Amino acid sequence: MLNIEFFEKTNIKTDGIDLDKSYISFDSSTLNLIIELYLKKDNDIKCKYCASNNLTIRGSKTSKIKTSTLDSKNAIINLHRRIYRCNSCNKLTTEQNPLRTDGHRISIQKEIMILNALRDKTKTYSAVANEFDVSPSYVTNLFDVKVNLRRLKLPEVMCIDEVYLKKLVKKSYCFVIYAPQWRKIVDVLDSRRELDLIDYFSHISNEEKNNVKYVSMDLYEHYRNVIKKCFPNAKISADPFHVVKQLNNCFQKIRINTMKHYEFLKHEGHNYYWLYKKYWKFLLMDITNIKSEYFKVTKSGMILSKYQIIDNMLDLNPTLRLAYELKEEYRNFVSTATIDTAEDELLNLIKKFKDSHINDYAPFISIMQKWFHEIINSFNKINNHKISNGPMERVNRDIKTLNGISFGATNFNRMRNRIMFTINEDAPISPYRRKNTNKAPGKPRGKYKKNK
Repeated sequence: MLNIEFFEKTNIKTDGIDLDKSYISFDSSTLNLIIELYLKKDNDIKCKYCASNNLTIRGSKTSKIKTSTLDSKNAIINLHRRIYRCNSCNKLTTEQNPLRTDGHRISIQKEIMILNALRDKTKTYSAVANEFDVSPSYVTNLFDVKVNLRRLKLPEVMCIDEVYLKKLVKKSYCFVIYAPQWRKIVDVLDSRRELDLIDYFSHISNEEKNNVKYVSMDLYEHYRNVIKKCFPNAKISADPFHVVKQLNNCFQKIRINTMKHYEFLKHEGHNYYWLYKKYWKFLLMDITNIKSEYFKVTKSGMILSKYQIIDNMLDLNPTLRLAYELKEEYRNFVSTATIDTAEDELLNLIKKFKDSHINDYAPFISIMQKWFHEIINSFNKINNHKISNGPMERVNRDIKTLNGISFGATNFNRMRNRIMFTINEDAPISPYRRKNTNKAPGKPRGKYKKNK
């Protein structure tokens, strides 16, 4: 016999359930919990055809419903309902199903548990299907009819970036809009082309677009054009990480050219060339983050610190030392400058880079000049945090994880919903089933002959 505590675990309402007759059992062959439920006799039941209450019991009907409990993810409810014959119109009437009203064989609670399991970015549809003892097609169809997320309202601070998803979108890259203050994805688009983005934002009201104050982005020229055209009140912020990345790329060319210039030292057994080959990453590290620890250098047998190794490499060439000092000065500028001092400091840095006459720094000088105002805007603070695309990188990693476990998924609308459903923790589940879903239309079935 079942008690109230059991029904609290299963989230089944006890109204109309005959607790004295209901019981549970366990099927050792399928490892499923079996719940036998009997309804209380309703003396006020009426014929659904003629509304007569002159009914006679003519048997019973058992409905099989898959559900889940707190203790077992896979449980089966056998719901026993009485069948009545109307003595007035001679038609049959079956007691109502209090667990499902839409004719489906899986309980609403289990459906919610299945959908919540899909919030885990490491789980495929097949893995969730195996976990809850349903078919993969059922899980994907359930997701399509229950999850259809609209874009969020544009935030005050907006981060934009692209993610490489070659098989999923025609143009290889999808466009992601992220709200760092909310930690939510606003929307995911299947194109990053300038005209497509302008068309997308043109369908959003000017009132909503005017509320956007800051847009953080990488150094992609087309994004800047879109923001200037669609968001006249927004300040564009160049992500510091991408700017420093361009600086490191230029410094790497200087370092490689220096190493090649002194390649003859390799044949002389000199330690300098070997230091460049083994410890070149030390030159790219932020000098403020380098620990003053000592370790044995294998080739020479000397005990040196990272500072000493860097100093030995820079001693070989004065141009390399100057390039390194300029690189570190810019990184120090990113860390210490404020919105009030950034403009003067950046102008001074541009002058120093030009006066160095290092040709390999020409592309970075061009970036500082071309993106001057955007670099300055990156020093604005919201809630005491500088504006950057840092939070966006975690989102991009999660999107790539979802795409990786999908093994070449091609349904973009379904993937878009899965991305937003996974990353936006409070993404809603619809209480109703949609008729028009994201399921791709199948090919029409051709002629066939039945096997005799």
